[in-house]
Amino acid sequence: MMSRLLIPVAIASLLTACASSTPTYYTLQAPEAVPADKAVSAQSWKGFQLRRLDVPAQLDRRSLVLTQATGGQVKLLNDSQWASPLPDEMFLALVSGLQNRLGVPQLASAATNTPRWQIDVLVQRFDSVYGERATLELSWTLTPLGFEAPIRQCRWLDSEPATGITELVTAHRQLQQRWADALAAQMQGKPIPVNLGKSMLCAA
Repeated sequence: MMSRLLIPVAIASLLTACASSTPTYYTLQAPEAVPADKAVSAQSWKGFQLRRLDVPAQLDRRSLVLTQATGGQVKLLNDSQWASPLPDEMFLALVSGLQNRLGVPQLASAATNTPRWQIDVLVQRFDSVYGERATLELSWTLTPLGFEAPIRQCRWLDSEPATGITELVTAHRQLQQRWADALAAQMQGKPIPVNLGKSMLCAA
């Protein structure tokens, strides 16, 4: 009789232990704002519109996805998650990063009469290789709307060494910020810094 009573109690204890474990949440947004460029008021454009940011389907989730160094296998970490699905994290990180750097807002699509840059992004890789590195590979198109400037099509491939989960998140955040630095410079017509330009290839 005693053993029959112990089994339900043990199962209930196990369920309680599982329910009590909560995920650790991470974000791609920078913890501190970068000062805006005050000279941006002289630009003919007054804002930007991140129209789309497409991420591979296997990465469109909140759980962190670890990539094995060999074999091409991946592992989902349900106890380590993004604060929102990865596409949203990348979208918000880029918007806030550009707003901080440029001193202009992200504009709604309804603001059709406002001169602005339109941004379309396609993410090819967002790799987190445990114990090794974080890698970001993507391409984008910058289209001027309401002002004169050339359309710009570029590709970005960059990596940052990392070890554990927290370091991988930090590395991805650094990659996101370097990309925002390069994109902001390009939108302003400034030379791309050498340390950023080596990761960037643009169509002639």
